[in-house]
Amino acid sequence: MNVYDQDYYYGTRKSNYSNYERLDASKKFKMFLDFMAEERISGRFLDVGCAFGFLLEEAAHFFDEVIGCDISEYAIEKARRRYPDLDFDVVDVQEPMPYRDESFDCIAAMDVLEHTDSFEDSLQNLTVKLRRGGYLMLSTPLDSWVRKIFGVFDRDETHVSIPNEETLRSIIRRNDLAVLKAAKYAPTPVRKKIPYVPAQIELILRKPE
Repeated sequence: MNVYDQDYYYGTRKSNYSNYERLDASKKFKMFLDFMAEERISGRFLDVGCAFGFLLEEAAHFFDEVIGCDISEYAIEKARRRYPDLDFDVVDVQEPMPYRDESFDCIAAMDVLEHTDSFEDSLQNLTVKLRRGGYLMLSTPLDSWVRKIFGVFDRDETHVSIPNEETLRSIIRRNDLAVLKAAKYAPTPVRKKIPYVPAQIELILRKPE
């Protein structure tokens, strides 16, 4: 998809990224990485919307097999060059995904589903790939009072399915997922997170046994 080309990841021309390569995965995904370590999650891991593969590289030592996928051919090519020993695929989460149902122990979708035409349909596409008892890790912006005030600063026109928290939790319940952990925060230009401000939400969900 051409919108997710080089310009999307650099210079804030199509998105909110000035330089995606400066992303510090250990800080940005700290809650999720800490959870993986604490719960000693293992098995197969899928990072949906993996971009340049930063989270996949951080999570790889927890799992027996890791796969990263993204709709962006540009991002996947960059990830393959950066991490030649890891597996990457070009995949659109809005379409049937080329993986067996109930074949992953953990799936991550960080800042992904808000880019799809239907947040709920895309979430369902992920849920069917998750094994019973498996974990689904999500982050997404929220349609809240923060967005009503500061949403004008969001340059990303592909943010087409941003839910409010009530809608998001309803979608989660309809997909029969349990919320294990949730954290709301506001991102800042210096990459710090202001807790409890409902601009963004991180969720760790679990599919029932």
